Amino acid sequence: MGRKKNGLTAIAAAMGISATLAQAQSQAPVGLDTVTDFKSAVTQGVLTNPRVVSQWYNFEATREAERGARGGYLPSVDLYSEWGREERETPLIDLGDYSRDATRFTITQMLFDGFATRDQVASLGYAKLSRYYDFKRASEEIALEAAVAYLDTVKFQNLVKFAEDNYIVHKNVYDKIEERTGGGVSQGVDLEQAAARVALAESNLVTEITNLHDVMTRFHRVVGSLPGENLAMPSVPAGEIPELRETALEMAYQRSPVINAAIENLRSSQESLNATNAPMMPRLDLRYRNEVEHDTDGIDGRFDEEAIEVVVSYNLFRGGSDSARKREYYNLYNAAIEERKQACLNVRQEVTIAFNDVEALERQVEVLQRNLIAQDKTRRAYRDQFDIGQRTLLDLLDSQNEYFDTQRAHTSAVTDLAAAQARTLANMGLLLAAMDMDGLNAEKIAELDLDFSRDGDDENAQALCPQGAPLPASVDRDALFARLNASADPAASAASAAALAGLAAGSDRYRTVGEDMVSLEVDVQFEFNSSVISSAYDDEIARAAEALRDNAGIRATVEGHTDSSGEDNYNQWLSERRANAVRDMLINEHGISADQLVAIGRGEGSPIASNATAEGRARNRRVELVLDVAQ
Repeated sequence: MGRKKNGLTAIAAAMGISATLAQAQSQAPVGLDTVTDFKSAVTQGVLTNPRVVSQWYNFEATREAERGARGGYLPSVDLYSEWGREERETPLIDLGDYSRDATRFTITQMLFDGFATRDQVASLGYAKLSRYYDFKRASEEIALEAAVAYLDTVKFQNLVKFAEDNYIVHKNVYDKIEERTGGGVSQGVDLEQAAARVALAESNLVTEITNLHDVMTRFHRVVGSLPGENLAMPSVPAGEIPELRETALEMAYQRSPVINAAIENLRSSQESLNATNAPMMPRLDLRYRNEVEHDTDGIDGRFDEEAIEVVVSYNLFRGGSDSARKREYYNLYNAAIEERKQACLNVRQEVTIAFNDVEALERQVEVLQRNLIAQDKTRRAYRDQFDIGQRTLLDLLDSQNEYFDTQRAHTSAVTDLAAAQARTLANMGLLLAAMDMDGLNAEKIAELDLDFSRDGDDENAQALCPQGAPLPASVDRDALFARLNASADPAASAASAAALAGLAAGSDRYRTVGEDMVSLEVDVQFEFNSSVISSAYDDEIARAAEALRDNAGIRATVEGHTDSSGEDNYNQWLSERRANAVRDMLINEHGISADQLVAIGRGEGSPIASNATAEGRARNRRVELVLDVAQ
């Protein structure tokens, strides 16, 4: 007995360490602010994250580059001054050495440069817009990262609470079993089983605390501050998401900063390619020149010269550099075309996946919410029945674990749904707008009055994204079941097949359910809204396992069933859980090969009794083994 107490003491000590760790993780270090609401987390991330700020500086740098290129339209004003000693000797006279100086003042106005300045200004103007969309992309991405970090923190804060509650329940059960064991009511093996379950609950708690620490660290990196305690579940503005995926894609093609940045980069590449024609054309300048020199050519005195002139220059050969540069920019232009295509493909993929996740998770949350309520009722009923000796330890702990798993699944689905909604909006370029946030330097951007207009006849200014998207995934259960039946193990022996086929004749446990198909009725029934297998059915499952071991070459399908209570989607989900519960027990506790068993749910569609009575509904909450004897 002392040995058991030592084990429990170790568990309790570990629990104390875990509680201390949880408290430490939930408190911010002194001097660091915490963020306590969803919008503040997203806003702070967008305004302070280095990725966003660096993209702003890239945008500003390109704006200055455009200003520099526009300088090519304005005159160039230059002043030259020189002084030196010269020595001059001609066939007629030796002037000796002397000092001279000269000052030149010129104003040069470009009249024609092969359109180089025009094309360079246009290229940098589009590059400026591309950097702007890169800045917007970084803002949307950081907003999404901050939103997901907040949601993950909410999730794991709740999961830690669930794990703590789960541990407490297991500890209370352990205490009750310990009292019964001391009084001779329960067996020692029950106490060992309870201690093992407490240890598992402790392990789950430590795991959740570690996960919470990890997401808090990510939150700190993205947002710049630590999250507060007990964060509230936020509401993502999902009303901005269209009902149809085609509409969502069309909006994404128009609003996505990823696609718009690729379009402006392509337009910039086109203008840069055009600029490579300039070196192959003459250059024409208008120049005013005023020169003042002293002692020029050894002749004492001041020399003044003033002129207005037109200067023409035309390069005839530069070693093939201009042609090579033109080919270089042509390849860069083609690369920009492919980058635009890739941007469309990426956005289509991300929006389609996120949109499908939203639809799937909405259904999943609805089902899990109903299941959570049902599991809580079952858990409470089992606890009351355990106290009066009508339920075993395993029944009680199994119901608690199933409730704990459903809590975790429901919370994960709720936060995952919000994250999918945020991801859909971000990929459409609408997350900041949907949250009524302006982003970094919004007022300054408004003052710039950027020109986002595009020529409708210019293909380079269009997204040209492919239409259509993959259809949402769906499961045809009847077709799946037919395919599973068709894949029977060809190695099944003729003797096993014949033996099973003969079982259906005159048997109340085996019945023919189709050509070469025999159903083995497994007398395992479930409580209402539950997939927990009562220990009262251990012998029945053992007999089913024996039948499977005797016919190892036969493929078996575990079919779960429900009564008609509840909606179709929920009953389908519950029947699948019942089938998997039996399959897992056959594999884990009776050594049946996983390759021999497939689990599917039949929902409420195959009753064997009337659902009009309580007895009939109880019979319909069952599982069956369907054995394929086809050769």
